Order: sequence, then C-alpha cells, then structure tokens
Amino acid sequence: MTKTKTAAEAHPQVTLKEQMEELAAIVDRLENPEVALEDSLSLYEKGMQLVKAASQSLDVAEQRVAVVSESGEVQELDS
Repeated sequence: MTKTKTAAEAHPQVTLKEQMEELAAIVDRLENPEVALEDSLSLYEKGMQLVKAASQSLDVAEQRVAVVSESGEVQELDS
C-alpha cells in the first residue's frame, strides 16, 4: 500500500513564488493543444498539488499576520 504525500511533503522548502511560477508553467503547457491527454492529466494532478501547497503557505502567512497584528510582536507558530 502506498502512502499519498501531503502537499507539504510533495513540495518541501519551496517558496510561494516558486510554486506560483511552476503553476504558471503548467498552465502554459495545458493550454497547448498538442499536449497528449495522459500528459495533461499528469500536469493537472501536479498543478492541484501545487495549489494545495500554495494554499497552505498562504494560510501560515495569514496566521503570522494575525499573531503580529494582535500582539505587536512576531511569535513563532507551532507547525
């Protein structure tokens, strides 16, 4: 039985900017009518993993902003 990787496990230490750039490249490839169906499906799956990872990165950033806004100082978040 194989374990499905979480978005964070699939994309360790990748910045939000890098995630967005990779997503843009995937979208460009998906818009190409020459890309085979199987390749399109693989690209779509990879893109959805990136979307999930980017969403998690944004959630963490939002939590940090909330912590800073409430207390006036930056506090480390427990991951």
